[in-house]
Amino acid sequence: MAFRLLQSIFSGAGPSSKFDKALMLRGIERVVDGTDPRLRAVSHYRRKLWEPVERAIDFVVKFVNDLPPAIVADRQGYMTDPRLRALFASPDSLRETLSFSDGTRNYLKQAPNPLPVELYGGLGAVRIEKNVLGIEMDGEILRRDVPQTVVNFSDHRLVFLNDNEQDTRRELMRRAADYLIETALQRLTASRVQKTQLEQQQRKLLLQKANLLKKAQVGFESLAESATSEPVDLAALEQQLEGIETELSQLRADTATLDKHLAKVAATLSEPEKYLRLESVSFTLDHTNTKVPADSPRVANSMTFQDIVMGKDRRVTALFVRFPSGDLLPQPDFFKEANRLLQSVR
Repeated sequence: MAFRLLQSIFSGAGPSSKFDKALMLRGIERVVDGTDPRLRAVSHYRRKLWEPVERAIDFVVKFVNDLPPAIVADRQGYMTDPRLRALFASPDSLRETLSFSDGTRNYLKQAPNPLPVELYGGLGAVRIEKNVLGIEMDGEILRRDVPQTVVNFSDHRLVFLNDNEQDTRRELMRRAADYLIETALQRLTASRVQKTQLEQQQRKLLLQKANLLKKAQVGFESLAESATSEPVDLAALEQQLEGIETELSQLRADTATLDKHLAKVAATLSEPEKYLRLESVSFTLDHTNTKVPADSPRVANSMTFQDIVMGKDRRVTALFVRFPSGDLLPQPDFFKEANRLLQSVR
């Protein structure tokens, strides 16, 4: 059974059914497909993975449901919500991100016509805090070289577009679950290199699989990292994964090795908070995105963001947003533009 890149264990399932047997079985099989399919040879593998997978699903559902409701991300929303004004330099830059993100382009390729009146998605950005020397008024005195902290946001992207918020949240649940599965696979590949050629080949194949899953952006990569310059061919990646899994299935592993693999996967899923967490970050910013005390007399706004923290040091500021589909700018015709440029140089 191949690891289907677009299959979701959460399809049609809301938080109330997270312990449903069918959901649990889908989750277990996705974990096995996403790590080492040979784990099915372990006696009672489903029973051994049941509790860890249940723990991971419970964590993922709560993790996503703890994110605040979607905010309106149109021109009026920009004027009224200080978080959007902190994230974007202008309402036009917000509109451009909504219109031209990779997630938007991918959605429009398969979207219904006409588009839904309103669209929902996950908005991600990288927050950078920089210490600088600035100026500030102290009563009637202008002070220079005052230590200040400026907050900047970059690498904005919109992903997981849907016509309703619940489907966007389900997609984020799937990505969070797949991130934990990727983490379990990476922990398998991080084990010390064994001496036998068989074990070296096994580790090589697992590492190749981990790299392919990262390239396919099945986890949080689409939210936390810039897309690659070339479009991802999911069908080709799926074919490569099938080839890797065929090679893995032909490698004979002793029971002790597979038992250790299953135990490591179970350990990862049993402690999801070690690899993924949600962190609230609050501060007060003036119109230049400079931090000021909450009781400062300067014109400023207090706000709270939610950071998705992956591992020890990767984090992305995340918001659920909704906006009118009519706000989307026309998509550029790159082929037409290339022809225009060619004509202009002749």
